[in-house]
Amino acid sequence: MSLPRPHAHPRARPPSRPRAQWVDTAKGISILLVVLLHTSLWLRQADMDRIPAFSALNTAFEDLRMPLFFAMSGLFAAKWLAAGWGDFLRTKASLLVWVFLLWQIPVIAYRIIGGSLLPGMVHTDLGTQLETWAWSPLRANAELWFLWALVLFLLAGRLLQRVPTGWVIGSAAVLSVVWSGLVWPGSTGLEGGELRHLVGTGLFQAPAYFLFFIAAARGSSWVRDGVARVPQTVWAAVAVGWLVAFAWLGLLEDQRDQPGVVFLGQVCGVLGGIALAVSLQRIRPAARALAFLGRHTLEVYLSHTTIVVALTCLLYLAGSPLLAAPWAAWTVVAVALTAIGLGLLLGRAARGTWLLETPAFLRRLPGSLRRASRSPATSTSLYSPVASASGVSTPSDPQDSAVTIVRR
Repeated sequence: MSLPRPHAHPRARPPSRPRAQWVDTAKGISILLVVLLHTSLWLRQADMDRIPAFSALNTAFEDLRMPLFFAMSGLFAAKWLAAGWGDFLRTKASLLVWVFLLWQIPVIAYRIIGGSLLPGMVHTDLGTQLETWAWSPLRANAELWFLWALVLFLLAGRLLQRVPTGWVIGSAAVLSVVWSGLVWPGSTGLEGGELRHLVGTGLFQAPAYFLFFIAAARGSSWVRDGVARVPQTVWAAVAVGWLVAFAWLGLLEDQRDQPGVVFLGQVCGVLGGIALAVSLQRIRPAARALAFLGRHTLEVYLSHTTIVVALTCLLYLAGSPLLAAPWAAWTVVAVALTAIGLGLLLGRAARGTWLLETPAFLRRLPGSLRRASRSPATSTSLYSPVASASGVSTPSDPQDSAVTIVRR
């Protein structure tokens, strides 16, 4: 057993391990795929010509996008699963709940405006949207459902702390197989279905993804150490193998309703995503760009759809030829990259404000919760270590601090 340094302060935080860039790269891959998906879907509401390549891409990466996002979130959630309830509720939970509810306001705005202007949208009035917002803590909808699911996963992980890891992961795997193989069929797909409408996107999606979050959280050190020990050449081979398996699973598209097929694709997607992130470290410009994006995921996640809808409405009202072939594919890429860039600028401008921080009144909790504030780990800024269990962290976050759904 190592002894503390002679002059170390008793409450000083232990030194954190160096940050692994592949984790940020994996986050960057996930959020990039999310933005591309939402961009292509919203541009379709403006009668943009259908792009078979993007439809195939979105379907192809369906098994990688959210499973990888939740897995990367789980990697840094272990500290919050073990923290005291006061510390957890006062910092991590209050932060995620606050930004989830606050950023529903732009969601209301763009759904009303988009519903009024875009031909592919169903018009909804303010009253309907306010009712949806009021029910959002129980029935999460729209693109912010990742944050809702993350809070649910953190609470579940804490309540299951005393249950052996094998039982937890095994049960979560069974749930994932059953949910994706028996519940999703007939309701799954990009257009949704009756069950999604009834329970909301969050509850419709979350059960299939809990496995990836809790497995990464329970095996956080093992995963990070294991990835570091495997040579990059091996990961490159895994990435190639994933592409081959991915193509093979693509041939089973008509069998995705069978129990276990989607689950198998998602497991392969997480492994392939990690392999791709590690392999990209050889291509430094791409790795650094994706890692930078991965360190700023939350501001992009929160803001990108609002920006995408605004740009989509402008293109449609202007009768832009960019919505027609052969420009449509480039328009998707350009709008997605613009949304990411503006989201990053917005995050920089909003740094230290209540847009990305828990307001003071939510931090004024009585008794034992207030005592948690004396710990350096209880800062509630998205630019501090507590923000990283959401899987959207910043350059200032230590390695041990997480989807999803952001200088977190």
